[in-house]
Amino acid sequence: MSLEKFTPDELEVVGQFSGFGRLARYNYPITPRENMIRLYEGKTPMWIPTPSEMATIKVDCDPENIARSPSGGIDGYGVEWIFVETAGGAMVRPGNPKVTDIAEWESCVTVPDPDTWDWAGSVDRQKDALSDPTLLHGITFGSCLFERLIAVMDFENAAVALIDDEQKEDVHRFFRAITDYRKKYYTLCKKYFNVDCVNFNDDWGSQKAEFFSKETAKEMLVPYVKEAIDCAHTLGMYADLHCCGFVENFVPFFIEEGFNSWGGQPLNDKPKLKKMYPGDFIFTHSVDIAPNATDEEVDKAVAKFMDEFGYDNRGYYGGRDERFRKKLYEVSRKNYDKLVAEGKAIL
Repeated sequence: MSLEKFTPDELEVVGQFSGFGRLARYNYPITPRENMIRLYEGKTPMWIPTPSEMATIKVDCDPENIARSPSGGIDGYGVEWIFVETAGGAMVRPGNPKVTDIAEWESCVTVPDPDTWDWAGSVDRQKDALSDPTLLHGITFGSCLFERLIAVMDFENAAVALIDDEQKEDVHRFFRAITDYRKKYYTLCKKYFNVDCVNFNDDWGSQKAEFFSKETAKEMLVPYVKEAIDCAHTLGMYADLHCCGFVENFVPFFIEEGFNSWGGQPLNDKPKLKKMYPGDFIFTHSVDIAPNATDEEVDKAVAKFMDEFGYDNRGYYGGRDERFRKKLYEVSRKNYDKLVAEGKAIL
């Protein structure tokens, strides 16, 4: 276990990460992979990392990834997606849901069979991303459960189906099929890409409130999510959750489901949540830095981040501002030294 104290030469830029944000790679005392494994294994990382310090693999043989690209198209469920330039992402073509009666969903949509995809070709096309042993490797997935129900029914119909006693059994049958598919997907990701971390993407809230009650989440969603995440853990992978909206009341469920980390939006009070749920659950926290911010303002923002969120070095910085990240690296490295000296570091 490395105990080297911070030295200024660590801030030397020795390269660039190829993933989201293309951030600078510093002269680290250990590899970013080793640092992230410390974080995910419940130990104290030497610095607070960013998700960009991970190699993200794209399963480009998955029809959904093709359909949700700028070219648009039909996903494996038979749903059409269109790319929206202003939003920087894809959406289901509105006004023509594939499923109008959830009781008949089997006759309206297909469930993809990932065994039929060109996994070997996808691996070959991503040799560069897979070849760096200094990085943790992760895979991001699209709509998982509730978002998948929305994709085939549109939001209003999906929200009603989730709570209507006459439709719940059919929704359960749909979620059962999606969960079985997700588990097979995870198994093939591990087999072909040997990934370290999988992302589960399912938004459960708006900017102001959850889409449904805790009782509905517990009954309709939590068991299936937990089963999928248990599968990922059994395969030797960490699990990260992407769940947007005001969903902080669902955090106990996220922990129950077995997620290792969650990249929720800043509208959730994650510094408060971190104190409420101490332990191995990892929160990602972002900070907005104005392009014209002074060095003093950046320093104050970093100090506030550390005071509210980074005091134990256990978390992610979800932003991409390079000045903030560089300062955060230095401050959190020194904080690691302090935690070690005080006997508070988990080694």
